[in-house]
Amino acid sequence: MSLQGRVVGVAHGVQDIILLARRHGVELEVEELDRTPLVEWRGGGGAWGLSEARLPMSR
Repeated sequence: MSLQGRVVGVAHGVQDIILLARRHGVELEVEELDRTPLVEWRGGGGAWGLSEARLPMSR
């Protein structure tokens, strides 16, 4: 995953995207991921699903 052109980590799922973004000062909610211009989806081949992101998450 990259933020502003800088690699910040590897996301294996939706929760990873949320956590990596938060670590770098970007607050995103799961519900925003499919409509925000901040996220550009690449790869995953259908493996990215927002249903997995409905799981409880610790901050």
